[in-house]
Amino acid sequence: MNIGITLTSSLHVGQEYIDLAREVSKKLAEANYGVVYGGTAYGLMLELAESYKNAGGGQLIGVMSKDLIAVTKGYEAYDKLDEKYVLETIGLRKDKIIELSDAMLILPGGYGTIEEFITVTGGKVNKLFDKPIAIYNHKGFYNTLIKFFDELYLASFSKVKFSDVVFVSENLNDILKYFESYKPTEIQDKFV
Repeated sequence: MNIGITLTSSLHVGQEYIDLAREVSKKLAEANYGVVYGGTAYGLMLELAESYKNAGGGQLIGVMSKDLIAVTKGYEAYDKLDEKYVLETIGLRKDKIIELSDAMLILPGGYGTIEEFITVTGGKVNKLFDKPIAIYNHKGFYNTLIKFFDELYLASFSKVKFSDVVFVSENLNDILKYFESYKPTEIQDKFV
């Protein structure tokens, strides 16, 4: 199983988030999961990749985009990728990450992470694919965002409950069990 991971690239977020990325990647390597991520040798994404490979991880797939390469200082590919894709745009990059992943894991992150999370969740709600999505809600990091999505449902802006499409946990083992036992999701048609 390949797990797509989205997380911040910054290293200015505190040691606990660096440790979290290392812990997640080590666990995935030890459990023989493949990892699909943004592909870079920068910041927290480098920590994720290095920890994964150092723990004996197998399939590490990086997906980058030319538009980000053009505007981001230090945006270079990690040199131990098993597969590397370079797409024209960030939109195509997100699509490729979703395509190559059997499940999506959302770690704490900023605007880019939220953008990727919204893309994958919106795609699932709109029945473009049916893959498990999980938020690793470390110390309640995503509580405010989760509350917002719950309010969308309560105010009838969505016919789909957030908890029906995204699994939320502060426990990585529970997330991996969810991925392994995932059954197709019955999503209500939004036009009925």
